[in-house]
Amino acid sequence: MRLTHFSIKIRVFVPILLIIILSVASITGYSVYISKEKLYELVEHYLKIEVKSLMLMFEREYELKLVKAKKDLRVMATLFEQKGFRVSDEKVDFPLHLPDAKQNRVVSLNKWYLGDVPLHENYDFVDQIERILGSKATIFQKCEAGYVRISTNVMNSSEERAIGTVIPFDSAIAESVMTPEHYFGRAYVVNDWYVTGYEPLFHNGEIIGMIFVGAKEKDLSELSLKFMKLDIGHSGYPFVFDKTGKIVINHPRAEKDWAGQEIINAMIAQKKGLMRFESTVDGESKIVAFDYFPEFELYIAAFANQRDETRQLMKQLIYGSLFVALLIVMVLSVTVYSMTIERLQSYLEAIKSRDQELASTKDALKQSEKLATMGQLSAGIAHEVNNPLGVVLMYSHILLEECEPSSRMFKDLETIATQASRCKTILSGLLNFARKNQINKITVRLGSFVESIRKNLIMPKTVNFLVSCANPDEDVSLDEGQMTQVFVNLLNNSIDAVKSNGEISFGAFIEGQSIHFKVEDNGTGISEASQKRLFEPFFSTKEMGKGTGLGLAICYGIVKMHNGSIAVESNADPAKGKTFTKFSITLPAA
Repeated sequence: MRLTHFSIKIRVFVPILLIIILSVASITGYSVYISKEKLYELVEHYLKIEVKSLMLMFEREYELKLVKAKKDLRVMATLFEQKGFRVSDEKVDFPLHLPDAKQNRVVSLNKWYLGDVPLHENYDFVDQIERILGSKATIFQKCEAGYVRISTNVMNSSEERAIGTVIPFDSAIAESVMTPEHYFGRAYVVNDWYVTGYEPLFHNGEIIGMIFVGAKEKDLSELSLKFMKLDIGHSGYPFVFDKTGKIVINHPRAEKDWAGQEIINAMIAQKKGLMRFESTVDGESKIVAFDYFPEFELYIAAFANQRDETRQLMKQLIYGSLFVALLIVMVLSVTVYSMTIERLQSYLEAIKSRDQELASTKDALKQSEKLATMGQLSAGIAHEVNNPLGVVLMYSHILLEECEPSSRMFKDLETIATQASRCKTILSGLLNFARKNQINKITVRLGSFVESIRKNLIMPKTVNFLVSCANPDEDVSLDEGQMTQVFVNLLNNSIDAVKSNGEISFGAFIEGQSIHFKVEDNGTGISEASQKRLFEPFFSTKEMGKGTGLGLAICYGIVKMHNGSIAVESNADPAKGKTFTKFSITLPAA
């Protein structure tokens, strides 16, 4: 029946749900279609802003290096004068190392001193400047070829001090110093680019040399640390490469070095802009914004995966549509339910109730027919067998009296008498079962009735017997004798089930217009197969010879004659939990 209810509800709701799903899917698909490019444009705009911010970071770094160069140059010039710079008329031969090694030669220069210390190839002062300021320093002396380094801590490609190397007169630095002006800016020093400061040295009103301080402009360690901490959106990161395509600052999230990818060459050719491309590494669609920083000759780029960056927004859009759809479903469901489903449910519940009543009545009718047939058969058998059995029982006792107790015949006759007595007991049960005594209801106190049942029992001391009565002072109407027989029978069965060592509970309470009794034990339980036949005459779960199989059938008949019901719950499988048996009996209170 439950499946039928569900099927009817499905048939009612499926068309509505299909309409809603199709409508929402169409709206969502259209929204995604028109929003996709907009989302990509937002990502592109965001990447451009990121690159611009990174460019400002590089510009700031360059400006800071330039400011430092100016400050360091002032400090160096002050210290140079304080240490007592002087020019001697003495001469010293000094080698020149020119770009063309064939032109290398030795020139004669005036000796320079700081105090009493000669400056040529003496590095105490320049190294002191590096220790104090953290910048490279050089002292130049003017000669016929240009400005030659006579003291420096700038290293050449062989990691040796670049002594004797020359800045020619036609260089921008030399021309600036000879105006005479200071020179501040980027300059190619020996073998690398530096952010520099140059100041001319004067003697007798003439420029005789210059001093230099500077730091490598591509000393990007601090910038690299800042870049490492930057994340762009959900998947992107910044990176920096030079004009050869070599990555000089990469991000930990980079799966592979960008060098070697064709997109790098395309960015170098274009210098500034925005590109969409398919990665040769993972096949993902990517967006990259980039710009060229001429002072450092570096390209600054920021990239992101299109799908990763738009996925969250897409999800929000879809979730929003689903939320709206859910609201629509809820509103329509409530409307439909209030208009149709509630009535349909009531109708189905009524059918279900009638089906249950019909099934219960059918089962009761079958049981009644079975009991009636068994009763008629039992009565006939009992009447026919009872008389000859009485004769057998009488003569067996007469022969026992005449026989010697020590003889073998005495034991055989005793067995005959015992079994005949047992047959007599069974016949008596059959007659009681078939008789269908009339119910003789009287009014009794529920507490007194429960107490009388307890007194009618011989309960082993090893059994924990629990008796309860929630309404002891309430009056109830029942056949006290026959209902006592019912509960004594059930309780004796429980004693057998716990094997005289367990727990049995017997309780009664009134609820509404019904009296509820329960008999429960923690014995071995009754199997599911046996529960289906439990109230059939001559069916017993006890060992052969220990039960007639009529007790529960008689109990069932008495309860039904009281217009009551009897039910059993039991578990005989320890694997499913604690074993138990519980009989529940419900009778009308009046």
